[in-house]
Amino acid sequence: MKNRNVIIGLLAIFALICAYNIYYTGVLISTDSALSNMTSEKRSKWLDKKDNYEKYKAAHENGMSLGLDLQGGMYITMEIGLEDVVKGLAGTNRDSLFDKAINIALQRKVTSQSSFVDLFVQAIKELDPNVRLATYFASQSNGITFNTPESEVVDKIKRESSDALERAFNILRTRIDQFGVASPNLQKQPGTGRILIELPGVKDADRVRNLLRNTAKLEFWTTYSAEEAFPYIEKINQKIRELEGLAAASDSAKTQDSAKKEIAQKDTTKTSKADSNQVASTDSSKDKDTANSKLSDKEKTEKFFKENPFFALLRFPDFQNMNGKMPVMGYALISDTAKVNQYLNRPEVQMILPSDLKLFWTAKPEAAGSQYLTLIAIRSNRDNAAPLEGDQISDARQDFDQQRNNMPVVSMNMYPEGARKWRKLTGDNIGKSIAIVLDNLVYSYPTVQNVIANGSSQISGNFSIDEAKDLSNLLKAGKLPAPARIEGEEIIGATLGEETVTKGTFSFTIAFVGILAFMILYYRGSGVVANIALLVNVFFVLGISSALNVVLTLPGIAGIILSMAMSVDANVLIYERTREELATGKPMKAAISMGFQNAFSAIMDSNITTFLTGVILYVFGTGPIRGFAVTLMIGIITTLVSALLVTRILLEYLAERKNEIKISFGTTAAADFFTRLNSQFIANRKKSYIISVVAVVISLISFGIFGFKFGVDFQGGRQYIIEFQKQYDTEKVRQDLTDAFGNNAPIVKTVGSKNQLMITTSYLFEAKDADQKVTDALMAGLNKSHADAKPVIMKKTTVGPTIAEDIKMGAIYSVVFSVIVIFAYVAIRFGNWQYGMGALLSLAFNVILVLGLFSLLGSIDSLPFSVEIDQSFIAALLTIVGYSINDTVVVFDRIREVVDDDKSHLPRPTLFNRAINDTLSRTLVTSITTLTTALILFFFGGDVLKGFMFALFFGVTFGTFSSIFMASPISLDLLEWSKKQEPTPSTTPNTKK
Repeated sequence: MKNRNVIIGLLAIFALICAYNIYYTGVLISTDSALSNMTSEKRSKWLDKKDNYEKYKAAHENGMSLGLDLQGGMYITMEIGLEDVVKGLAGTNRDSLFDKAINIALQRKVTSQSSFVDLFVQAIKELDPNVRLATYFASQSNGITFNTPESEVVDKIKRESSDALERAFNILRTRIDQFGVASPNLQKQPGTGRILIELPGVKDADRVRNLLRNTAKLEFWTTYSAEEAFPYIEKINQKIRELEGLAAASDSAKTQDSAKKEIAQKDTTKTSKADSNQVASTDSSKDKDTANSKLSDKEKTEKFFKENPFFALLRFPDFQNMNGKMPVMGYALISDTAKVNQYLNRPEVQMILPSDLKLFWTAKPEAAGSQYLTLIAIRSNRDNAAPLEGDQISDARQDFDQQRNNMPVVSMNMYPEGARKWRKLTGDNIGKSIAIVLDNLVYSYPTVQNVIANGSSQISGNFSIDEAKDLSNLLKAGKLPAPARIEGEEIIGATLGEETVTKGTFSFTIAFVGILAFMILYYRGSGVVANIALLVNVFFVLGISSALNVVLTLPGIAGIILSMAMSVDANVLIYERTREELATGKPMKAAISMGFQNAFSAIMDSNITTFLTGVILYVFGTGPIRGFAVTLMIGIITTLVSALLVTRILLEYLAERKNEIKISFGTTAAADFFTRLNSQFIANRKKSYIISVVAVVISLISFGIFGFKFGVDFQGGRQYIIEFQKQYDTEKVRQDLTDAFGNNAPIVKTVGSKNQLMITTSYLFEAKDADQKVTDALMAGLNKSHADAKPVIMKKTTVGPTIAEDIKMGAIYSVVFSVIVIFAYVAIRFGNWQYGMGALLSLAFNVILVLGLFSLLGSIDSLPFSVEIDQSFIAALLTIVGYSINDTVVVFDRIREVVDDDKSHLPRPTLFNRAINDTLSRTLVTSITTLTTALILFFFGGDVLKGFMFALFFGVTFGTFSSIFMASPISLDLLEWSKKQEPTPSTTPNTKK
């Protein structure tokens, strides 16, 4: 190998980078485990220590974390305000009857399983049986007239509510994705307006709450100046004095300069710079009370605040140093803002304010360390519609303000229509402030210096970098169609359970050691080299995954398993070709070189087709599909590095020291066995076709008769919170409930305190009036082994599918495009479309047979493991697709080589049969190692993994069968058919005499 030392140096550097990131993965996993066992207070104290925080932050940036199925996370119940959707549809047509019905529906929703719309309609009909819903909802925009039948009106309201929930669902998922939480679970509760969210490994609960419940309603408002608005604040203070029964309104003017000075000193924000002439009317008076003149400044201030309760809460700005054009009305302690709002919302106070004056608080203090929020005067209009809204924002990003010491800000760009409105808005308000308001909180109120014509702007507000990132994500994700409320939140345990993870890890270790032992027994000395390369490959996979912050989930593990199989396969290909060269009498070093040279095309073709599949799965897939694709693509890259570089360096090193170290490539008996073997695969292909067609027909019939047993992931189900009085065994609970639910395996997670479980099942979900039957089955299963723990149902809800409709469609699109790309690549690479069609049909055969097997077994209730179609099954199916393509392309590659090297013009069937026999040893060795892994994990990996490994085992079996008995024979028959279709060269008879 040329430049060996350079390659070794690069590999060493790469290994150090991987080790660095793997170290932080260990730190992250161990720290997360420790934090999960701490109370919230202890966790905060631990993270407040700078060293702890810095190390934990570095681990997050450089490590690979575990997904929800492996480590648990945060469980949140969100409720979208469907009542606001219904109110919005009615608009200004509402009356007291309508509002009363809304309130009744909200009260009943707490205990009812009915949808909010049904509860509202029921309530309003109870209040007035003769009322017509069209009276409230008739409008051109709603498509409802006063003559629209009641049923159509109700259907319209339900559709709009459902659409609002769907939009909210998609927006929340987008926000979570941009937040950086990988592989979250979101479920809708149909009709209730609730969305259940599970976030793996989340620790910053406050940040998540802010991210989820903000509606992201962005508005740009013009403002009142302090000069214009402060007189109304004075009148409010006077009105509050009257309502509180204090001194006459005129006495409010009898305050001292010391009081004014004290108020200004209480203001800790000092951020608005401008003046105002309005304070003079409050603080100046020629008539001074004699008693007041004897008081100290402190006593005068206390007396002033006692007589002016509103100003005791809302402090004056520093008017002497503030521009009167600014919209600042005052400052209040964060803890006092609720009381100020209470005063401002009193009807008597509302009558004082002009209809176009609204008062909004800033989102946070304007100076670091301050506890004061600022009250800003907004200039509204008759329609209460902002001149410019957030729907005109085309992009938002976290940035830094070069003019303000690189403070974090949010930069925004607008669509053309928004840019036009922004140009007019800024042009009409030069020298005035424009307030940027998000969810009725003011984030900034900059003074317009000149016209902004390009649609660009910034939001500043004393942000941290995370806050600026979150705000930009909110704006990019879009506005929620209705306010969102967090109804509840809990910390949940892993989906797989601690015992399952332990069993899975143990069994995976056994399988891995078994593969290492097999390689040594079969290949002897070279098997040790293959094992070293395999270990290096796993090390590289973990290192790259850590560097890319991959979240490891069950589908991700499936991708690693497939990449391990491909790593073994690459070395087997090299060794088999090397052994062939040794059999011709070549010296060791030359045989190794030729072995790599001959195996190169097969390794590259098989890995490229699988990598292309991974790319398509990543582009079109979401959630579990992407997790699989990422680890698969990483595994393919590291497989090529470990097989083509690491293995070669080691083998060449050993070959150069042939006098010191003896190296072998397997036993003579094994080599002779496969050399003598000459099975007639092609001659017997018709039998294979008959078996295959019968199996496919049976599968298709099963699809029609039995269908599939879908898990909660696909169809939703019922969810229960169970509380135990004594200790319980989670795995035993899962087993008992699987039996009680007719072999429908439930999802079981710990939630909140250690004595509670969240159990979700799809058992009888689509059956009518089955609630009691499911509840009875649940309690029977819980009491089977845990009657002494006295399990009690604390809460029961209905949940929608974890895998949303767009994720299902993404999965379908990804598989379809994968098949198309594989067909195109194989057809181009091998020079004939017939090869592409052979690969495509054999792949379809594998998928149909695995689906058919699960369909048939799904009709049997007495199986000891689950055969539901869920996320685990998706992961297994994707693994099967990757394995099948890899296997088929290797066989095709040998066929191409045999055909190209043929000098004797042997019949094509003979050449195809020879190629299949030549690759048979490689096919069987790779299949044996993969099937051994699947079997060990099936029997010892825990109940949760059984369905996954069952699908994987039979998928690999079908894949091996199809690559030998279907893909190649089909390609051959298509080639023979195409040859017959070619026109026969015509001969012109000799007519000369």
